[in-house]
Amino acid sequence: MTVGLGWLAYVLYVDAIVSPGGAGLIYTTSTSRISYGLSKNGYAPQAFEKVDKNGVPYFGLIMSFVTGVICFLPFPSWHELVGFITSASVLMYAGAPLAFGALRRRLPDRERSYRLPGGAFISPVSFVVASLIIYWSGWDTLYRLGFAILIGYLLLGGYALYAIRKGLPNAPRLDWRAAQWLPAFLLGLGVISWQGTFGGQGNIPMWWDMLVVAVFALGIYFWAIRVALPADVIEQNIEDVEVVDAGGH
Repeated sequence: MTVGLGWLAYVLYVDAIVSPGGAGLIYTTSTSRISYGLSKNGYAPQAFEKVDKNGVPYFGLIMSFVTGVICFLPFPSWHELVGFITSASVLMYAGAPLAFGALRRRLPDRERSYRLPGGAFISPVSFVVASLIIYWSGWDTLYRLGFAILIGYLLLGGYALYAIRKGLPNAPRLDWRAAQWLPAFLLGLGVISWQGTFGGQGNIPMWWDMLVVAVFALGIYFWAIRVALPADVIEQNIEDVEVVDAGGH
């Protein structure tokens, strides 16, 4: 008000509605598409593949809305809910450098439209940064995220096993060996957060805790790359995707 910018307060009030509203719209629609893809790959019931005349997966939209409303229950404030969503998003994106490193190692000569300079360095550093961002969200957020991940794996894994036993046409292939690093990563990061200084017990001093996370993340990265799917299996998966795409799906 002193410098004559009182009008800026109204802009911020409008933005406080428009910005979360836009984010909510994007997350809701993208989540319905994710559930649609999970159903196509055999990890979710085929009801998620139902679309209306405009191609919108309406069942996925409904379930996304219901799940979003339920997620408000364990969080006392908007700030903590945002922290939860941010950690979940970063955890999802943390898989990108792992996929990059595995594909570059398993299929080094495969034709690609772009080759990232210094990818061998950028990829593990990206995974470390993602792990640190997750850690910085704090123990109070991470333990809730852990429960959400556990519920998700029980639902997706349970239906995948059901689809395999029933011999459904879209039953997925479960490659447990290639995913052996994942439980260790989730549990290890949780333990470090529990003992760390960001909402934890504080038994690991500041800065040392971040060093522990970095070293731990590097170990997980190279472990995951080492046990990644063999090149022939990856090639087969790529061919399967190309066949589906060619069929208009």
